[in-house]
Amino acid sequence: MTRTAEHVDVAIVGGGPAGTAAAITLARNGSRVILCDKAHFPREKCCGDGLTTGALRRLEQLGVAAPKLTGFTRVDTLHVCSPSGRVAKIPLSAGGRRAAAGLRAGVVRRFELDAALITSAREAGVRVLEGHALGAIEPVDRGIAIEAGGQLIRAAHVVAADGAWSTVRKMLEPSGSPRHQSPADWHAYRAYAHGVAENAASELWVWFLAELLPGYAWSFPLADGGANVGICLARGTGESGRELAERWRRFIDSAPLTSLLGTSATLEPVRSWPIPAALSIDRLCALEGRVLFVGDAAGAADPFSGEGIAQALETGIAAAAAISGGGSRDAAARYRAAMAASLALEQRMARACRHLMSSRLGARSAVRAAAANTWTLRNVGRWLYEDFPRTLVVAPRTWHRGVLCQPPPFSPAA
Repeated sequence: MTRTAEHVDVAIVGGGPAGTAAAITLARNGSRVILCDKAHFPREKCCGDGLTTGALRRLEQLGVAAPKLTGFTRVDTLHVCSPSGRVAKIPLSAGGRRAAAGLRAGVVRRFELDAALITSAREAGVRVLEGHALGAIEPVDRGIAIEAGGQLIRAAHVVAADGAWSTVRKMLEPSGSPRHQSPADWHAYRAYAHGVAENAASELWVWFLAELLPGYAWSFPLADGGANVGICLARGTGESGRELAERWRRFIDSAPLTSLLGTSATLEPVRSWPIPAALSIDRLCALEGRVLFVGDAAGAADPFSGEGIAQALETGIAAAAAISGGGSRDAAARYRAAMAASLALEQRMARACRHLMSSRLGARSAVRAAAANTWTLRNVGRWLYEDFPRTLVVAPRTWHRGVLCQPPPFSPAA
């Protein structure tokens, strides 16, 4: 890279939630930031499209008004079906003795959410380069040089937010590294359904079907009257892609889905994607702390559910905060410490929950316990949707005054 390069404080590769969260946070902290992505926005993205309370809180922190997006659908109840067919109706917006009622869950298509995040990044002062795929990355004196779409950029730090098959990681790590070989801890299939029955257009459903455990199936309502339907399957069982796809085909013909969607429903072509959910503190940074990995590139998704938007936003904000503190090696140490105290701990607990849901008995018992009484219903919903840290029970240091009674996101009291 001998041509003249544009100099910035931070270059970000990838314009999804993790990359834009980092970009917005850095720009507001006074950094000069360039964000490059190979796509043009708005662009389609494989996703379940669900937003937990944790995701909504972080979007609020970034100034992205998710409830005002045209395609946003508010969700107040989660219908969970156990392998035995028992259904628990879990309230997501209900208050209680400690918590105020309000918005805690929603659904919005990723093409709209990501476009809103890109717009917010531009408004914060980030230079966004769309249609700029990463071509090269290398260390230079006191920084990193990258080439993206013919644009040469030199930065003190790079934030790699380029997904499960991170190009940055491939360029920096040996080809035989574990993340090169198998990035997927979950594999998801998703299709948009149109012409669905009234219940499917307004209700959020999750099924723990025996043939999918420890995975699950979902149907999320969309603002256009359709539904996002899909399955999330655990990897590591030696199943081939063809066998996983066959499980999807059996699901779309299954009684739970067809009875919810109705006889007039039609499905768009299915799309699938890997979900890495094995965050490694040792592999969060590279090149002496000048490169920080976030989102799927860091394996940040939830091992229990495969959910990743809240986690992507969290890693992006944390990486930006670490960089803003100054010093490349100190940035790496700060970022690793933040993730060790939050997401790494959350993932360990989530894996234990996933193990519980790997059998019919475990899944049935969990749904039965959730539906035991009004208190369990309300607080299981808050726990599932990250209204408070899931690790409160096992990590006393995550307790602080008011942790259980925070106002809901986007409420006047927030």
